[in-house]
Amino acid sequence: MGLERIIPPRIGPDGRVSYYSTTSPPDDSCAVCYVMPDHIVPVVFVPGIMGSNLMDENGEAVWLVDSTWTVASEWGGALPEKRRRLLDPAKTFVYREGILPTGTALSDEELRRRGWGEVGAMSYGDFLPWLEQHLNDYLAKDGYGRKGLRAGLIRHVLKPDLPLLKYEEVAASYHFRFPVHAVGYNWLQPNQDSAKRLKERVAEFIEYYRKRQFRCDKVILVTHSMGGLVARYFTEEDEGADDVLGVVHGVMPATGAAAAYRRVKAGTEGAAGWVLGANAAEVTAVFATAPGALQLLPGKDYGTGWLKVRDFDRVVSLPVQDPYDEIYLQRGKWWGLINDRFLNPLDVHRTQIESDWLVFNETVNELVKPFHSKISRKYHRNTYAFYGDDADTKTWGDVVWKRAIGRDVGARPPKLVPYIHDLLGGQIQWDHGYGRLGVSIERGAPGDSAYFVLREATESGDGTVPARSGKAPVGCPGVRYCVPFKDFGHEAAFKNDARPGITNWARNDERRLFTLWSITRIASEYQTSASRSPR
Repeated sequence: MGLERIIPPRIGPDGRVSYYSTTSPPDDSCAVCYVMPDHIVPVVFVPGIMGSNLMDENGEAVWLVDSTWTVASEWGGALPEKRRRLLDPAKTFVYREGILPTGTALSDEELRRRGWGEVGAMSYGDFLPWLEQHLNDYLAKDGYGRKGLRAGLIRHVLKPDLPLLKYEEVAASYHFRFPVHAVGYNWLQPNQDSAKRLKERVAEFIEYYRKRQFRCDKVILVTHSMGGLVARYFTEEDEGADDVLGVVHGVMPATGAAAAYRRVKAGTEGAAGWVLGANAAEVTAVFATAPGALQLLPGKDYGTGWLKVRDFDRVVSLPVQDPYDEIYLQRGKWWGLINDRFLNPLDVHRTQIESDWLVFNETVNELVKPFHSKISRKYHRNTYAFYGDDADTKTWGDVVWKRAIGRDVGARPPKLVPYIHDLLGGQIQWDHGYGRLGVSIERGAPGDSAYFVLREATESGDGTVPARSGKAPVGCPGVRYCVPFKDFGHEAAFKNDARPGITNWARNDERRLFTLWSITRIASEYQTSASRSPR
């Protein structure tokens, strides 16, 4: 036989493959057509909170994450009234017409069908094409898979405690095609509702390929941050487990994130606060009415004592048992989650403050607390996960209110500082919503107040999710691997771009490669089991 002459495959809009060779060349070469697999395993990406585009009842985009500019131009410095009015869970829906990432040969129509316009291009516009390319590397430049990244992971050590991919595992993964999809969701609404949308979209994707005579039975989920909570509810509580081969979770707040409490009390830290809310009033306007956001708060599995009130040589730690009753639903307490003065900026005269508080109370008791309980220590039977554990990326694990003298947090108390008999019992005298407030002192002179400030983050993590929550899946049933990485920020978990941004930075592509490594292992095990089963 002479030299091989590779005829490249052409994949049509419907997924069908064809090969074209006009005339035979005047030599003894042999035309070779690599057979494309007809077994489809859709890879479905589920974004984090604020990573899905939203529209109002008229179809107008109200939260559009096309780029840093589109978000900043609409929401930079927005007042609480605007945030509350436009970001209403009952009046917002997933917007599917966001800008589409470039870098693939797929048509815009196909990308929209796959849901790529539902998720923020600012956060995921590079990752989705990257994943599509390296899961479907059948082109000549990749040696028709022989020079692809999956093959490279046979030799590339991701982490010392992770095994190299075997040749057989990589080869087995090429028995499938992995079209990459995305499912946005209304992150203001309960994650239970978002899980229902994920279930519906997964069924749509599977049915689409079946109608075109492809084998398609299951999907692989890849999640970012809160998307992991949505996926866990879908697989473990909404009968979705059998439709899913495996799940790869990225920086999931598995038991919650104390940063959620801190941001409600003081606004979002850094430059991102200008867009996401720079103070308690701006954050509370959305957070308090958004069950999805409230479900990011630490649940019982997070542990006790993470909220601390420190008065020089004394400290009180909460919760003792129940964060919902002891912290989140404490009304009128200066250290409680919600200052009811910020609850509804549209109610200027506070005529409906009682009904607003009642709605908030019901949301916590009927949606937040049960959600945490239902997914507690529950993961898909084939789960892979990574999290941030970087001592240089300070993250709130505990949140500490510290009494200070004036604005000098580190000052030593003078001899005549008024004594506080009950650290938790004082009334708010002033609170501007930046993590600094004045608290009345019982038995003190009129006007006496204690000055409390929120301390900076001190724990290892990714800037949002502390390592203690990120590694919580370790040892839970179904969790195969849960590994730490460094040198990235939470929003940029799937990025590879060291340039500074409002909320994103990442110094390497280790997390992307771990995702590819995990998908390859999941698929290879499925191929092995499928080959042993009668068809």
